[in-house]
Amino acid sequence: MANGNIEEWLSRLQESLTDLKMSAVNLDTKLDQLTASISKLEASVDDMKNVTSNQETRIQLIEAHCARIPQKLNEDLVLLKSKINGYQRFLWIVTTSVVGLILKVMYDSVMM
Repeated sequence: MANGNIEEWLSRLQESLTDLKMSAVNLDTKLDQLTASISKLEASVDDMKNVTSNQETRIQLIEAHCARIPQKLNEDLVLLKSKINGYQRFLWIVTTSVVGLILKVMYDSVMM
């Protein structure tokens, strides 16, 4: 009876070892997959670093270009707009006067 009990324990131990080996193989496979995923992630992070580096370079170039634009550009634009409005009013007055003179000359020539 002691032999039967030992054989039963050996059988259970062997089954447990087989299960442990299968679990170890599954764990090994999962670790390989995880390693591959981490490698892909690292490659993606490197790509992101390159992209952000390029973007930072572009931003620096734009900032350098913008620094060359005069700070009082807005004031200059407002002054230009007011001058343009003044010229438009003057042109409207001149055009209205010319049209009025043409109509007067035509009226005088028709009435004579």
